[in-house]
Amino acid sequence: MLNNFKPYLIIILVGCTIIIIFLSYFFIDREEEIFIANEETTTTTIINKNFFVDVKGAVKKPGVYEFKNGNRVIDAINKSGGLTSSGNTSNINLSKKLNSEMVVYVYNNKEIKEGSKSIACNTTCDCETIKVNNCVENLINNKININTASITELQTLSGIGEAKANDIIKYRDEYGQFNNIEELKNISGIGDAIFEKIKEYITV
Repeated sequence: MLNNFKPYLIIILVGCTIIIIFLSYFFIDREEEIFIANEETTTTTIINKNFFVDVKGAVKKPGVYEFKNGNRVIDAINKSGGLTSSGNTSNINLSKKLNSEMVVYVYNNKEIKEGSKSIACNTTCDCETIKVNNCVENLINNKININTASITELQTLSGIGEAKANDIIKYRDEYGQFNNIEELKNISGIGDAIFEKIKEYITV
């Protein structure tokens, strides 16, 4: 009697096996789809806001050029065609990060030797081989832009010595431009007392 049912049992077993395989494939496929969907919903798009820098002096193509976050002074020089035959970068920190509305001025050999070239006060004056004495901001008529000021300019502010000026520039390089002058208080050592002394003389 049992032998009569063997063909049916085999058919039933084969059918169950096919159904299990089909269901397993369906659910595994669904789990992969859900996982992919979750990955897509957590993807973050990073948008870099471009800015402009004025490149002047002993470069082949002076002008205003567009840059993005992370670009450095060497990129500005290269984008403006590179140095002229008399261009000299011995007084420039080529690795310094660029900021919006920054001025990069490249001296020629004669200017480096004389050390007397008159430049705009918002030009970076971190000179290693020559001393620039004509780049001190006039606090009566102008405010110091803490996003572009050099160490020399920052030290003209009350309560800001060389160490704090360096900290301001390091903060600027690491976090980007200040959005407002109050953000200056995020720097260690610059509290309410110092901020109150200098707030009338600074801008962003």
